[in-house]
Amino acid sequence: MKTASTDMPEPQPQEEENKTREQNRNFWVAIFQGIFGRISFSLSDSTTVLSAFIYKLTASNTLVGLTGSIMSVGWMWPQLLISNLLEHKPRKMPFYILGMGVHTAVWLGAAVCTVWIGARNYGLLAASFILLYFAGTSSMGASSVAYMDIISKTIEPLRRARFFSLGNFIGGFFTIFIGFLVRYILSDSSGFVFPNNYALLFFGVAVMALVSLFVFLKIREPIRPVQTERKTFWQHIKQGPHFLRTDSNYRQFIVYRIFVNVGRMCMPFYVPYALDKLSISDATIGLFLAVGAVSGVLSNILWGYMSGQYGVRWILICTALLACTAPLVAIFVQYIPPVWQLPCYFLTFVLGGASMSGMMVGFMTYMINIAPPLNRPTYIGFMNTLVFPFGFMPVVAGQLIRWIGYEYTFAIALGVGFFAFISSTRLEEVYHDEEFR
Repeated sequence: MKTASTDMPEPQPQEEENKTREQNRNFWVAIFQGIFGRISFSLSDSTTVLSAFIYKLTASNTLVGLTGSIMSVGWMWPQLLISNLLEHKPRKMPFYILGMGVHTAVWLGAAVCTVWIGARNYGLLAASFILLYFAGTSSMGASSVAYMDIISKTIEPLRRARFFSLGNFIGGFFTIFIGFLVRYILSDSSGFVFPNNYALLFFGVAVMALVSLFVFLKIREPIRPVQTERKTFWQHIKQGPHFLRTDSNYRQFIVYRIFVNVGRMCMPFYVPYALDKLSISDATIGLFLAVGAVSGVLSNILWGYMSGQYGVRWILICTALLACTAPLVAIFVQYIPPVWQLPCYFLTFVLGGASMSGMMVGFMTYMINIAPPLNRPTYIGFMNTLVFPFGFMPVVAGQLIRWIGYEYTFAIALGVGFFAFISSTRLEEVYHDEEFR
């Protein structure tokens, strides 16, 4: 006869309480990591700071477009390869550490190169920076596969949109002050001459990226079931077409992201347009950044409420609408009295900040939600690989501006943005919660 064990099992309510406490701890650690990450991104904002930096070095809209493309292209291209390396690994944190470590080192190198080369050779400085920027965004892209998997294991589906919107909301407040800091550093009153003023910003990017990395190390990564062995790269590649055939929502989301990438192709050119047509000062660039940050902060209140009441799908729909209106403002600002042109032009960055914030919340949440847990890295990596060629659209926009001018290029972006809105209405609300049952 078997006797019952005298060891009493832990009460179920206590287990649930411990689980909830651990999830809340990881939630807030990830929030603080995101704050420092936002500060780092703001100091190197590709649509304001970097577009002005490259334009002042080269006066080339093509290179401004290339710089704007590198952010998304560098982030997307390595993900299919990296997903094959880590999908079968129970712990993804080491991959994140490696990628973000390289990212930090690259930005430190960019600061050193900017001071070392300086004003002696603008062409060499531009070429060196673009190469380093590509290496930095690529390393961040490699680490993002691990980041997305860790976040998806740590934060349950119904809290993910709230997580991203809250992180953007708090981080956005800091970005507002960063905008004014950038304004001061780039102004004559700071005492820093070009390009050393930008070198100081790049050094700040490296410091904030390092702090962000150390904070994320405090996450206690949950261990979930994974694939039992690594697939060959060819087997890995073949999964992508299978996802496309069997998941209509996956296909539609990819179409939506392609239209959004094309519709946002003019974002890096709003600052050069203002420099050329409105004769703004360098200090105004910091104000553009601050205005966009304020808009992003306030819009996160809407995104958080909307995700809770109506779902993430509605964030994507509203984001597509906002993306349409930014080029519309840029087109018509020239037709109003000169005294009102610059004040009204700020609306471009208000709309751009709100749409970018919505995309950060909507894209990240929706992408995680629709991905099956066992195939999440591959699901995300294949999607981003398909979308990555469209990250070069700012380069195309730079050429279009050269051939047909700013206004007609903005009009094309407006038209494509409308198709992004149409495709967003066809998305369904989907999420997998198997890991948290």
